[in-house]
Amino acid sequence: MDKNIVTIKGTADALVFSFDTEQAGFGQICAALEEKLLHSGDFFINAEYIIDQPAGFSGEELAIIEGILKKYHIRKGRLAPHLVDSDERSEMIYQTAGGNSLLVTRGIRSGQKLAVRGNAVVMGDINPGGEVVATGNVVVMGSCRGVLHAGAEGDENCYILVYKMQAQQLRIAEYVATVPEDAGASPLKLAVVQDSSIVLTDYVPAQFKESSAEVAEEA
Repeated sequence: MDKNIVTIKGTADALVFSFDTEQAGFGQICAALEEKLLHSGDFFINAEYIIDQPAGFSGEELAIIEGILKKYHIRKGRLAPHLVDSDERSEMIYQTAGGNSLLVTRGIRSGQKLAVRGNAVVMGDINPGGEVVATGNVVVMGSCRGVLHAGAEGDENCYILVYKMQAQQLRIAEYVATVPEDAGASPLKLAVVQDSSIVLTDYVPAQFKESSAEVAEEA
């Protein structure tokens, strides 16, 4: 069996498990993981792990992988976000923000995609052609000219908050919208789902400013 189907990288915080989902099916991945852990003996016992590029698996598949790791007494850490460049190189550039949120302390370049299980907080700009996908909320404390997708697993109660909104496209759950050209004129825009469409409004703590609500144009 190809030993590169599953790779394990040790970091200061946890073991990072990466899976070659393009070259192997899920059954092969599970078999390769079992084989690698079986031959590791007690080496990884009580270590913490994170899964690289978790968005490549369904919820059921992730549960199976986590079950295999638990069987070998490897403890669950945080699920890692994954950046994919257009040349297929990858780079993890995150810090833990606490809870189920992950903080990225730089921008997202054109051709990169950041996928996060949980909330994504980006302290930088999203360039055209860049994309952020999160199963939870998306917060960008910079300008966004790329694509943002919150609630990627279907949670329409998620929101998108951007300091300077110039996004090419917004997605919340299955809803899709484009952004009005003048949306970036004022800082801090909040996008939510209301009445089966995405509504863009000025952000006001604890409430929406209904008088200035802008309904995003349907894509």
